[in-house]
Amino acid sequence: MNESLRIFTQRISKLPTIPPIADKIIELVGTRDAYMDSLVETIEKDPAISGKVISFSNTAFFRLGRPVTNISDAVMKIGFDNVKGIALGISLLTVFKADNAGRKAEYMQIFRHCLAVGVIANEIEEHLGCEDREDVFTSGLLHDIGMMVMHSFFPDVTERVNQMVKKGKKYLEAENEVYGFTHCDVGAWLADQWNLPSRLHEAIYCHHYLSRAVMHRRTAAVVHIADNLAIKNGCSPILSDGFEDKLDEAAMSAIGLTRTQLAAIEKKMDKVIPSVQDICR
Repeated sequence: MNESLRIFTQRISKLPTIPPIADKIIELVGTRDAYMDSLVETIEKDPAISGKVISFSNTAFFRLGRPVTNISDAVMKIGFDNVKGIALGISLLTVFKADNAGRKAEYMQIFRHCLAVGVIANEIEEHLGCEDREDVFTSGLLHDIGMMVMHSFFPDVTERVNQMVKKGKKYLEAENEVYGFTHCDVGAWLADQWNLPSRLHEAIYCHHYLSRAVMHRRTAAVVHIADNLAIKNGCSPILSDGFEDKLDEAAMSAIGLTRTQLAAIEKKMDKVIPSVQDICR
C-alpha cells in the first residue's frame, strides 16, 4: 500500500460491514460441494436480493422457457454459479448508498456497468466452452467496487476526477493525478478488508493492469475484455467519456480468444445491454 492510499483509507470513518447474506454466500464461493438448497435458503432470507435475482433471470438475455417466480427456478434456469454471483455481487454493491439525485444517477451508472461486465464475462467464458466458469460473473460484477468506495466517501474529490475527464484526461490518469492511486487499488484494499476470495481480489486489482495478475490471470483477463466491451457498447461506469481503453492483446492470448470470436460475442451486446437496463430500473 502506497502512502497516498494509506492516508485515504484512514479517512474512511465507518466502512460498511459485509452484509450477512454476502458473508454466507462467500462460504459457498469456490466450494464445489455447496448444496443448492443452502444457497436458495440463504438468498430467500433477503427479499430485496431475491427480487433482483428473479428479475435478472427474467430479463431478455435469459428469456427462454417459462418465467422465473422463485430462487429455485432461477437456479434451474440460469445456473447455480450465476445465481450465486448475482446475489453476492448485488448484496455487496448495494451497501454503498447515494444521498442526492445527482449522486444516485452516478451510482446507478456504475452499478449498471458492473452488472454488464459480469454478464459479458460470463458470456465470454460460455462462448469459449469453459466449464470452470465459477465466480467469473461475480468477478465482473465487483471489478469496480473501488469506484463505489471513492464515489460514496469522497464525492467532491471524485467530481474533480470527472471534471478532468470531461476536459480530455483518461480516467485512470486523472485518478492517479488527483488521488495518487486508482479505483483498482481501493477495490483491492476493500477486498482485503472483507476477506473476499483471491479470485475476486485479483480481478478487482488487475482488470486494468493485467501484468499484475499472478494466481488468477485468466479471470482478470476475461474481466478486462468484458469491461472493454461494456464501455465500447455504451455502458460506461461514469456519465462522461474517458474510459475508452485499448484492449490488451495479452488478455486475448491469456484466454485463447480470437478476433473472430470477439466479434461474435460483441454481436450479442444489443441483447446484453438492454437486459442490464431492465434489471436496473
